[in-house]
Amino acid sequence: MAEAAAIDFDEGMLDVGDGHTIYWRAQGPRDQPAMLVVHGGPGGAMNLKWAEVLDASTWRIVFFDQRGCGKSTPFGKLEANGIDALVGDMEKLRVLLGIEKWAIFGGSWGTTLGLAYGVAHPERCLGFLLRGVFLARREDIDWFLWDVRRVFPDAHRNFLDAIETASGKRPRNAPEILTLAEAPLARFDEAGTRLARAWTAYETTLSVVNKPQKENAPPSEEGNRKETGESNAPAISMALLERHYMANELPPEPLLRRVGVISHLPCHIVHGRFDMVCPADQALELAEHWPGAELSIVDAAGHWTFEPGNVAALRAGGEALSKALAD
Repeated sequence: MAEAAAIDFDEGMLDVGDGHTIYWRAQGPRDQPAMLVVHGGPGGAMNLKWAEVLDASTWRIVFFDQRGCGKSTPFGKLEANGIDALVGDMEKLRVLLGIEKWAIFGGSWGTTLGLAYGVAHPERCLGFLLRGVFLARREDIDWFLWDVRRVFPDAHRNFLDAIETASGKRPRNAPEILTLAEAPLARFDEAGTRLARAWTAYETTLSVVNKPQKENAPPSEEGNRKETGESNAPAISMALLERHYMANELPPEPLLRRVGVISHLPCHIVHGRFDMVCPADQALELAEHWPGAELSIVDAAGHWTFEPGNVAALRAGGEALSKALAD
């Protein structure tokens, strides 16, 4: 079998201030519209496989690792790590790369951040491709941390067991999960690492409906993190930053009240019907506030980007967005 051709790309580190430096990578034709990929989490990292659901010949695809995770430095830093700062980082990256306008491709938390960028800088956006919408309201956070136990009682019990082991006390509600997990995750010691891995294992369990073969299984929501091996950093950053944002940064100023400034732009929304991380009512509510948006509810799919139905719908959405921009 012939080896795939090497991908030509640019990459770098951008000092965004506040002691943070973010890693970025840009690939694809320089004469095509730019698509900014906004990863999930908070605390995830870029996943180059996302480019595979787009037509690589029609986009200049830009990836970046958000503050405190991936290849961005310093790792796990919570200070000056909030929504407004991340939106500012995205705009600084656009300026650095000399891109006048770009489309936004976000998944999960990446939809929250992508929409936050859009309403802050509507004049810099071409359109949106959104997967697994997370509106980050209190009820959405409570679902993930607590209410989903009605569907996944065993996974939720294991999650609470891990927090109790690490903190010495068992959470009785969603706020207590955030409170009791704070100190163990911040220590970066063995107990904190075990809790971080339990946190990401819990999220993984909720994410996938059509489980792939073991060798291709996603060890966490974005499908590119290791539960074992040489580094626990991906699990640590995911748990650490998710807890930090849920406790201190969310919910943001309600996004649904502000999407009117971008609702004239093309938007394609893909959401798994059986998404247990971000239930599909969030996608429906966003579409109701965005009259021109195209919503695809994918049957027999969950939250994971690479479930077959989600991939097919994302490819169709990306092609439609590209065509709309070309017309």
